[in-house]
Amino acid sequence: MLLKDCYKCIIFGEEQGVQVPARVIHDDEQILLYFDDDTRLGAHTDRLRVDFCDSQVGYIKTICELNIRKSFDPSIWEPWVADCFILEVGEILQRQKDLRVPMDVEVEFSRTQLSGEIQFTSHTQGVFTGTIKNISVGGLFLATATRLTRGETFEFSYCFSKVNQKLQAMTLREQQLRKDLYGYGCQFIDVKNNVEREIRQFVYKQQLKKIW
Repeated sequence: MLLKDCYKCIIFGEEQGVQVPARVIHDDEQILLYFDDDTRLGAHTDRLRVDFCDSQVGYIKTICELNIRKSFDPSIWEPWVADCFILEVGEILQRQKDLRVPMDVEVEFSRTQLSGEIQFTSHTQGVFTGTIKNISVGGLFLATATRLTRGETFEFSYCFSKVNQKLQAMTLREQQLRKDLYGYGCQFIDVKNNVEREIRQFVYKQQLKKIW
C-alpha cells in the first residue's frame, strides 16, 4: 500500500479549477475518501487527479479511479464516500528540494563555525538575528543583515509542535535581497528522527492550511 499515514487529500474535478477536499481512511487493502459534494467532480471519475498528504511518505500526486456512492453510515458526517483505486503515481514531493512552506518568523541564531575553521566562543560574536522565510524537512531559507559565508554552520531553536527543538544548519548559497540584507539557502545537519518527524508534520499542516 502506497499510503502510510494519510488523513486528507484533494480531488481535482474534470473542469479546471475544481478542487474538492476529502477525508481519507485507508488500510492495507482499501482507500476510502469522504467528502461533502460530488456534483463538481464531473461525470467521468475513472481517471481523476488526487493529491494525498501523507505525513510519512510525502505529498503524493496520483491518478485514481473513484467509485462514488452515497454514504448511509450514521457515524460519518460527510454525505459522500468514494472507493479509491490508485492507477498512477506522478510525483512524491518531500525533503528540501520539493515541499516547503513560507514563513516570516524572526529567530535568534548562534554561529558555531566560520569558514570551516574558527569556533566561536564569544556570545556577542556568535549570536545574530534573522528571519526564516521558508522551511522544509531538509532545510530553510534565511534572511539576515549578518553576512555569512558558504559552509558556515549555526544553531537555533524552534517550536514546531509543543517542545522547542534545537537544530543545526549549514549555508549552501547566498543571494543579496537588498542593501544590507542577505538571503541564505541552508541545509539541516544531523537531524534526529523525532525532530525530523516534527518538522515534516509542521510542513504538511502549513501546506494543508494553504490548500484548505
